Amino acid sequence: MTSRRGTLIEDGARELLQVHGYTVRVIPSGFNKRLPPAHLVASRGSDETRCIKIRKISHLSLTVDIVQGKYHLDIVQFRKHLARHTGEPGLRCEIWIYSLYYGFRCFEIQKDIVREIPKPAPDNLPVLPKSPVPSGGSA
Repeated sequence: MTSRRGTLIEDGARELLQVHGYTVRVIPSGFNKRLPPAHLVASRGSDETRCIKIRKISHLSLTVDIVQGKYHLDIVQFRKHLARHTGEPGLRCEIWIYSLYYGFRCFEIQKDIVREIPKPAPDNLPVLPKSPVPSGGSA
């Protein structure tokens, strides 16, 4: 991220989660062992918690192998966090990588693997109403 933690990108992620029914808490910057190593913690009910670290990248090609190499320290921190909280049901740790061209690509960190979280199919996206076309003018 940037020195300001990329607040616009962070706000966009927070709003995206809130639209999908999550309660989002922003984690203050700086290291604190009691807090998860994340920028955002999103909860939906008592059985689902997502710890999300947001990163910005300008590269177009992104694979699981590149994420594992480039964000190795983040992955190690998340795995330590998962090991300390094994009894928490529904705890997920994720790295969301933002690109200006592709938006967010999300990767879930598990105990032994990193996997990309697939984006929802266009059929599952909500249909937005068409905006009315103003009359009496040309476009």
